[in-house]
Amino acid sequence: MVVSTSVGYYSLSRRRVTPAYIHVERCWPKVDKLSPCEAGCPLYVDIPNFSQAITLGDFKKALSIIREKNPLPSICGHVCWHPCEDECNRDVLDSPIAVQWLERHAAEQGNGKKPRPVKKKREERIAVIGSGPAGLTAASDLVKKGYGTTVFEASSTPGGIPATMTPNFILPQEAIQADIDYIKALGVRIHTNVCIGKDLGISDLWRQGFKAILIACGAERSTGPGIPGSDLSGVFSALPLLQESKLGQGPSLKGKVWVIGGDSIAIAAARTALRLGAEEVHIACLEAIGDRNDPGNIAAPAWELEAAEREGVQIEPSLAPQEFTSEDGSKVSGINFKRLMPLPPGGKGKVHRTLRGFPLVEMEGPDSDYVVDADTVVDAANVFQPKRRIPDMGDALPESASKGRRGGLQVNNDTFETNVPGIFAVGDRSGTGSHIVESMADGRTAATSIDQYLSGRYVIPVKESRTELTIKPEQIPAYLTRKGRWGMPRLLPAEAIRTFEGDELGYSRWQAVEEARRCLNCRMCANCIFERGHLCKETGRRLLL
Repeated sequence: MVVSTSVGYYSLSRRRVTPAYIHVERCWPKVDKLSPCEAGCPLYVDIPNFSQAITLGDFKKALSIIREKNPLPSICGHVCWHPCEDECNRDVLDSPIAVQWLERHAAEQGNGKKPRPVKKKREERIAVIGSGPAGLTAASDLVKKGYGTTVFEASSTPGGIPATMTPNFILPQEAIQADIDYIKALGVRIHTNVCIGKDLGISDLWRQGFKAILIACGAERSTGPGIPGSDLSGVFSALPLLQESKLGQGPSLKGKVWVIGGDSIAIAAARTALRLGAEEVHIACLEAIGDRNDPGNIAAPAWELEAAEREGVQIEPSLAPQEFTSEDGSKVSGINFKRLMPLPPGGKGKVHRTLRGFPLVEMEGPDSDYVVDADTVVDAANVFQPKRRIPDMGDALPESASKGRRGGLQVNNDTFETNVPGIFAVGDRSGTGSHIVESMADGRTAATSIDQYLSGRYVIPVKESRTELTIKPEQIPAYLTRKGRWGMPRLLPAEAIRTFEGDELGYSRWQAVEEARRCLNCRMCANCIFERGHLCKETGRRLLL
């Protein structure tokens, strides 16, 4: 006999009892543990719970669970670097759950009618400067706490770098818009084309009645010291190239293109160059390619490198550009490089530091030079080095605001308070900018700190106290079936480079359900693995697993 419930089942005809899904009365509804994937997520998204909702085909429920912690599920479903998957307990059995792809599918299938605006419970109004991931997360959290929240964005499009620079074939515009529309429906007001420091100053925001201000905007970018020949025709800076291409205004490229840099921006620029007509694309980076945990290796995530190489991009490691050359004195025709090697203890020479700070030194001798031909060069090196001042906003900030490294605001890294009462800062302005999901976590911390400040409490960091439940290989029950994860359906490389549409097609419904079924549900049911033979605290049943 099989007794069914709406969210789980028990097979009473067998010796082993199959645990019900999460939050059913027969399970432990108050388990005080964290699954490793939750602990690995900077936002602590309830991954086991939304995975179980997907197994039931309830994508609206799955999305609502995700949105409890993540206000940008559509964006993260495409571009999150998914540290949760690195911690997945399933990895000790076969391979991690495809959490990011499941989140994307839930966002695509679960979006429906917009939410009702959150009722205001507080009189205080809060201004958020910048609508990137950190600013949007903070604004969403503050509105949910009952504050009137207004976001000021300098560009015409809200969303920050994901909306203005990330190529559409990586992050579709409709995914960005879906998240922003949802946040606006909650009650967040977003004013675009308003540059703080030009159109309005901090003092103007105080006069308008805002009681707290979060500075969450990016700094202006510079390319750092220019490589000789950077002014030649055919040499592009990566960020303007990506912005123009995002708008469908990118230049037509031909022949051989070299991209200088080793981060995600360089990878995106290289893949964009292919779609702009380049016949051959190379990435020259300071770093080597090898162990992903080695700080001397390329900074871009492995899956981004794989996507670029799958499309035909060639990675040329351990090279430092010396000069962009020209045969006619006006258009770039080649690049002179120096080969690099790790700096030995006590070694000397011209040192270059990777994005992770690892020191490399230029080799000497005749074999150290490397010269290549190039029809186009895209410079993606050092594009994220802020200038040594706070541009645009410098005159708008109080003179008493303490400055940190490179002219950014000095903040308490646990609470994001500045030394000016009521002003908080995250991201580039405070030197804390990072991956999207980490920036979002910083925005959440800042929102919590602002709430504490306006409530008259001490501003203290909020820490997760639950312990992580990790399964070791020897603890895996013999009855668990090995089953590899479902791959992402995608266009063939030859077709992908002909379009700016996404090359990853997304899971079908049945693929998402099958992938979600691989979840071990370890926050809840893995307790049975550790407590085998004990009585269930909630039902009194003996755990027969």
